[in-house]
Amino acid sequence: MPHKILVVDDERVSLSLIKFGLAGERYNIIMAHDGQEALQKVEDEKPDLIILDVQMPNMNGYEFMQELKQKQGIKTTPVIMVTSNETMEDLFLLEGVKAYFVKPVKLAELIEKVRQCLGPNPL
Repeated sequence: MPHKILVVDDERVSLSLIKFGLAGERYNIIMAHDGQEALQKVEDEKPDLIILDVQMPNMNGYEFMQELKQKQGIKTTPVIMVTSNETMEDLFLLEGVKAYFVKPVKLAELIEKVRQCLGPNPL
């Protein structure tokens, strides 16, 4: 069964680009458009990794991280941040994110980080 990755971004273009890049790697991609929808998908889908934007309506990436920690406790699903905000990297690294990418994301670098976080994709 392929690894499940939840991609959370309110920008449809960003979602599509990331989905396209990761689908070529045979990952099972789940999408959400804001933090509230993403929390529900985490419960329903149990993703192996989350790729998360910071600036979103309804619930931003930071608020999502706080809610995720409360729901999952100490062992949370790994998170990679993807954002246009360059100034929050230190804050999110302290929160335990695995990587922080500034948009526009270089897909090859993102895919490499996903591979590092998840290991080989089961066939």
